[in-house]
Amino acid sequence: MPFKTLSIIIIITLGLLPSQAALLADTIDKPNIIFIMADDLGYGQIGAYGQSEIKTPRIDQMAMEGLLLTDYYAGTSVCAPSRCALMTGMHVGHTYIRGNYEIKATSDHASGQLPIPDETITVAEKLKEADYKTACIGKWGLGYPLSEGDPINQGFDYFYGYNCQRHAHNYYPGWLWKNHEKVELGARDTVEGYSHYRLTTEARNFITESKDQPFFLYLAYTIPHSHIQIPASDPNYTQYLDEDWPSVQKRLAGMISLMDQDVGGILDLLKDLEIDKNTLVIFTSDNGASRSGGVIEDFFDDSGPLRGIKRDMYEGGTRVPFIAHWPTVIEPSRSSDHVGAHWDLMATACEMAGIELQNGTDSISYLPLLKGDLDKQKIHDYIYFELHWPTRRAVRKGDWVAVQNNTSTRDPEVNPTQLYNLKEDLAQEHDRATEYPEKLNHLRQLLEAAHAPSEHFVFGRGRPNKNK
Repeated sequence: MPFKTLSIIIIITLGLLPSQAALLADTIDKPNIIFIMADDLGYGQIGAYGQSEIKTPRIDQMAMEGLLLTDYYAGTSVCAPSRCALMTGMHVGHTYIRGNYEIKATSDHASGQLPIPDETITVAEKLKEADYKTACIGKWGLGYPLSEGDPINQGFDYFYGYNCQRHAHNYYPGWLWKNHEKVELGARDTVEGYSHYRLTTEARNFITESKDQPFFLYLAYTIPHSHIQIPASDPNYTQYLDEDWPSVQKRLAGMISLMDQDVGGILDLLKDLEIDKNTLVIFTSDNGASRSGGVIEDFFDDSGPLRGIKRDMYEGGTRVPFIAHWPTVIEPSRSSDHVGAHWDLMATACEMAGIELQNGTDSISYLPLLKGDLDKQKIHDYIYFELHWPTRRAVRKGDWVAVQNNTSTRDPEVNPTQLYNLKEDLAQEHDRATEYPEKLNHLRQLLEAAHAPSEHFVFGRGRPNKNK
């Protein structure tokens, strides 16, 4: 901190009452947290992870100035359960949401997803204990409006965007939620109607309005999920018009470049507001790449060196980009093979805010890693994933991964289980199950131990179709 700035703070603090001075000091010590999550962005779809066709200069610069993780994982390989793991600090073996459980609209409520219960403890609720201002901007998917899973009922002071993930398939939705009010947008195929622009504006406004107090912004962008739409006039799209690509791939590239531009704009804003050195910004994705919306799988080598995409239990379905930016705290141009996952945000946020992590999570703080205190960084014994509709699961311990593509029962021995060594076979081309039966048996035991029964999500049972 510059001497002049420090002197001003000391002078101001001396002029305050003791309680006011303590509050000011406490506020200065609490870093802001901005967690930016793309939707269906594959491991290989940005330059920092090897992408050569889609231009992502600002996120690539973010990686050069910060930390890139090569072995970071989403909550699982689809939307709602992955977000539930992020918000609760628990892996999907015992989160409340383990699949995309849809709730239809009735005369009493709007459509959405199965709500997380009121007693659920979210990252936002924990940070409220430390007097953080909180906002969720973008896509929620963990409880229809006014339900107990509504973001406003789960620790967020402000919500703007899509409550229902089906609503979020469309970038020209006609309207978005602002807390519990519907905000009208412009017409389809117009700049005024394009939802992503609104999400970025709201995020920038929240940051500006909150700059004088600690804040947590969960910015859940919908790019590049499902409908592949972008205004025809957007320069991020028009730069690709001369490429010899199918139209859908040009739009996809334009959308990712647009998101890249806006991530860079947020970093610029933090610097302009002089809060960049007190703000951790994370960029990641909710699961692997998708073929939805007519996207041609692997046209852009979307999963990089990994096998699989969204809904797969192979690495391409669950392993995602992770870039952390925090000037003066994170040493520039670092990369690490530390194995982390979405549920680690909970412990990290609690440690940053100086509050105690609650019991019952699977979360490990990666704050020591960010600071370069590698000797203090704890590691996971194993990480576990499951998915419902289709029902499948996987577990990673060290370099070994067990994958079960069809799970009809809690007993892992009922259905075939594949075994891979990621150090030798990152692309998961060679099943080693018959060669290492003891290793396979150990990982099967972990598959069984990690799963807790759920009334809503039962292996082998078909997808429910319910009103609530």
